[in-house]
Amino acid sequence: MAGEPEVLYAQRIHFTATPTTTLVNLEDGSTETPATELDGISECSVDRSADSVDRNYFGSDGFKRKSTTLRAVTLTVSGDRIKGNAAQDLMETHWLTGQEGYLHVIKDEEATAGKRGVRYEVKVMSFGGGGSSTDVDKLTTSLDGQGAPVAV
Repeated sequence: MAGEPEVLYAQRIHFTATPTTTLVNLEDGSTETPATELDGISECSVDRSADSVDRNYFGSDGFKRKSTTLRAVTLTVSGDRIKGNAAQDLMETHWLTGQEGYLHVIKDEEATAGKRGVRYEVKVMSFGGGGSSTDVDKLTTSLDGQGAPVAV
């Protein structure tokens, strides 16, 4: 018998400049220690894909086969643009400069190390906003993974 569906829920999403930066929740942030948590985020989707090459061998049945080569991760983060949120501002800076950053998706803060969530090394490929003139400023970002995800 199959298991139950997994709930798509992240308790917190953080963006940092280095993988070892201490994660600071919104309620714990201060001027001296800004929060690394992304405020106003309502969606974080992860797309995993793989490249392939055609292959064949002598004496085959004449049909091509595929070999998987490189795998990739692309993340989309969206929600409300909160000016002054240190993590959103850092993400925008990384988009402007082309630096790599780290997106931490925390599913269970109370879990043991290695089971709390996943950290992705990313490049911010797009950082946009907008919306209707009667709505709040929306944020949509696209992040390309830079290597394998790491359990945190």
